[in-house]
Amino acid sequence: MLEASGFDFRNRHPQQLMIKLAKHYGYEKRSSVVKTAYSISLDLYRTFAPLKQSTPTLAFACLELAGRLLNQHHADIEEGRDYDRWGIDRGMVMGT
Repeated sequence: MLEASGFDFRNRHPQQLMIKLAKHYGYEKRSSVVKTAYSISLDLYRTFAPLKQSTPTLAFACLELAGRLLNQHHADIEEGRDYDRWGIDRGMVMGT
């Protein structure tokens, strides 16, 4: 029934994309932001977020949340300058 109504079951794990985005935005692989974002991405599976949002949305949300938690803000991520490229918008990332 869900598939017939257009529900997409092909959600991929956001970790690989999140690492690529972190490199794109200049984070080192071993930085505290990337480590925290990775932990957050693993914890996503304790919620309904993977069912509600796409992989790019989850990857951006993990990076932004990690940056905010560690007070290491990245303007490009928080302003969503690349959202159009991934077919997402600010409301999807912020969950509104």
